[in-house]
Amino acid sequence: MKNLVALLSVFVLFLAVMPTQAQTPQKVGDPTTYMTPEQLAKYTSDMRIAELEKKLEVYGNWVGVGGEVGTAIEEGLTAVVDVADKFGKTDVGVFTMVLVAWKVVGKDVVRILLGLLFFFMITWLFLKVYKGYYRPKKVPVKRVPFFRRFVESVEYEIIRPDRNWDGVNAIPVVMLFLYAGAIGITYAIMFA
Repeated sequence: MKNLVALLSVFVLFLAVMPTQAQTPQKVGDPTTYMTPEQLAKYTSDMRIAELEKKLEVYGNWVGVGGEVGTAIEEGLTAVVDVADKFGKTDVGVFTMVLVAWKVVGKDVVRILLGLLFFFMITWLFLKVYKGYYRPKKVPVKRVPFFRRFVESVEYEIIRPDRNWDGVNAIPVVMLFLYAGAIGITYAIMFA
């Protein structure tokens, strides 16, 4: 009995290891090896034509899809433009556009306006200081009311600035450096 079980085990193992006919695929020979040169030329041209037709069908599908997508985008954008145009003509639309514009450029506009205001104030101040130190002043001799100045002639006394001190020639240079620094601060306010 042991011999029979051992023999059956070896037989089952042998069957499991041996490939069967169904497991090994049979290779069919290449059909071009059996053809004449004329048949081979016709076969290859037919295969190329079939490939081109398949590619043309795929390309045609893509062109169709592209045209449909383009039409959909055009119609969608036309609808958006029409709705936006109608919305922009209402009071709420104008207010919304102002809010969007303020959100986009508001901070920059405020900075530029503040920089220009600072620039004009500094320029006015420097001109005032320059006139005070270097230009002669015209001061009326006696006080005349405003409306009588147009009727009466007013006498003026010219007062020249005192330039007898040591640093008088350094003032324009210092003012030039201070003005250049003020322009730098203006630039920093506007664009930094």
